[in-house]
Amino acid sequence: EQGVDVYKCQLCEIGTLPFAPVPIYCFCCGIRIKRNSYYYYRREEDDTQPCFCTVCYRNSRGGNITFNGTSWVECNKCKSWQHQICALYNDKRDLDNSVEYTCPICRLKEIENGMHVPLPKNAMFGAKDLPSTMLSDHIERRLFKRLMQESEDWAKVEGNKNLDEVLLAENLSVRVVLSVEKQLKVKKQFLDIFVEENYPAEFPYTSKVILLFQQIEGVDVCLFAMYVQEFGSECGNPNKRSVYISYLDSVKYFRPQRATMNGEALRTFVYHEILIGYLDFCKKRGFKTCYIWACPPIKGEDYILYCHPDTQKTPKNDKLRHWYLSMLRKAAEENIVVGLTNIYDNFFVSTRNWNSKVTAAHLPYFDGDFWSGAAMDKARIIDQECGGDYEKMKKLMTKRTLKTMGHVNPSKGTAKDILVMQKLGQTILPFKEDFIVVQLQYVCMHCHEVIMSGKRWFCTATECKTFQECQRCHTANSHTSRNGTFLNLKLSSYDFSFGESRVESELGTGMNLVPTLVLFSFYIVLVSSNNIHACLLMQIQELQDVIKHASQCHSTKTQPCTYPHCLQLKKLFSHASRCTIRVSGGCQYCKKVWVALSVHSRNCRDSGCQIPRCMDLKKHAEWIATQSESRRRAAVLEATANSHPH
Repeated sequence: EQGVDVYKCQLCEIGTLPFAPVPIYCFCCGIRIKRNSYYYYRREEDDTQPCFCTVCYRNSRGGNITFNGTSWVECNKCKSWQHQICALYNDKRDLDNSVEYTCPICRLKEIENGMHVPLPKNAMFGAKDLPSTMLSDHIERRLFKRLMQESEDWAKVEGNKNLDEVLLAENLSVRVVLSVEKQLKVKKQFLDIFVEENYPAEFPYTSKVILLFQQIEGVDVCLFAMYVQEFGSECGNPNKRSVYISYLDSVKYFRPQRATMNGEALRTFVYHEILIGYLDFCKKRGFKTCYIWACPPIKGEDYILYCHPDTQKTPKNDKLRHWYLSMLRKAAEENIVVGLTNIYDNFFVSTRNWNSKVTAAHLPYFDGDFWSGAAMDKARIIDQECGGDYEKMKKLMTKRTLKTMGHVNPSKGTAKDILVMQKLGQTILPFKEDFIVVQLQYVCMHCHEVIMSGKRWFCTATECKTFQECQRCHTANSHTSRNGTFLNLKLSSYDFSFGESRVESELGTGMNLVPTLVLFSFYIVLVSSNNIHACLLMQIQELQDVIKHASQCHSTKTQPCTYPHCLQLKKLFSHASRCTIRVSGGCQYCKKVWVALSVHSRNCRDSGCQIPRCMDLKKHAEWIATQSESRRRAAVLEATANSHPH
């Protein structure tokens, strides 16, 4: 395509559009390969899987990750050049270049001349056609109502005579595209910290992905994404009835780009309302606590969406924390949030309340959180320093320190737990405000159960904010405050429509609704319906069935197996066990086996699976996740050390 740069796109009238490259990760260690650094791959491969970093592959030299320019396409009718991104043309669907491309301008002319009949509108699938759930409907209804109120407030301002003059946020769709049940296994290193406590070995939870789409110039653009983990009433403490907002990400393409009446950006207003709507829904379902770690991504890495515009800056810790707190203040005004604290004040400071000793057994355990991983890091350091003699190391602590932590006469079995919590508390203290704990429900100060129904007695005095009594534990209509003042209690009644059920019967629970997507940079164009999604799930299930069968099949040449594709898969397994080239050398047969086993391991829930390499792949994926979490913790601690020098 020599000379392409002299052309301008017929649709946007712009020349070359630079786009960030797709992030590439090392196939072995899982570390993201930085731009302009060496990496290695098979030259004949047309994709970047698998790739290897220089540390994992030192014997040869490969290419560089370059800053990719725009891909172009030529119209077969008018011979004009256009950006593939502008024309919504996907060259990966036409690998042999056999399909003729007709640009939108020529297609419109054909429609005007009667040479082409356009597809009916109901044949074009968009974000609004994705299945909705009770959660997405709740967030959407609330969002649209609040946007209408915001627009009406603007219309009342002098100079805006009517609502039509106000720029509205239109064509928005909120969808829950993933909702799957998972089991979070607690690592042995964490359980070994508190041997005397009855801490659960695993926690069942629901992983959900919530997306916000806006249709811009006829194309559904994914603007906002949120990953959450929901731990219901069937979980043991301390995760019971808890929600963990694990990741948030957005791209700055929201329209219109204007401010609200209070001066904040309209897109901030929208994102806040999505979060508040989600917390409101969780509150009504009976969840009592939400945990948020206000941690921006490490430089050079992204959480969900990898391509952000240059005008969008990554926020610092303090700005991101302020963003969350601003949202939570709005939620508190609507009585959705009833209390706000942080991890340190909640778990590292002993109080007079029931069971208030400082112990790691009270810490919630989430997938990808900071504190549980940091606790295991501290435990490993303590093991190296004392060689397992925790009692000797604990004797260096003063009685006052132990009493402050709620341990008056600690047993020998609690020594390691006390040491870990002391060091972990010292680590978290400088940036404790980044670990936000949101209280969604009132908890009885006597039985420590969530007050979900009936009556609630409480004190309005500032020093008695924690005084909450449920109907079962209430005995008197007054109490004595800490300073000796005699105070009367107030009464409030509860009647939640969702009751105390763990999860509402939300349509599609256990679903994965992500459709087949054509991804052009930040544009996401929906090109498939639920039928295509169902076919994809069916193919994955068929693949898993044949892998399971082939791994257990004992057929012979005289008694061949009649199970579909069993023989082909067994031949691939046999080849993979003998091949010397392997995936790293570019063997296509080994790559097919590796892909099949990778798909199986990601979907396998059997802790003792006998399928070849399944357990190895699970351990490898867990190791990569652990390494990623360790790098994230290290970056946070390094940034904290730089901002709080000794």
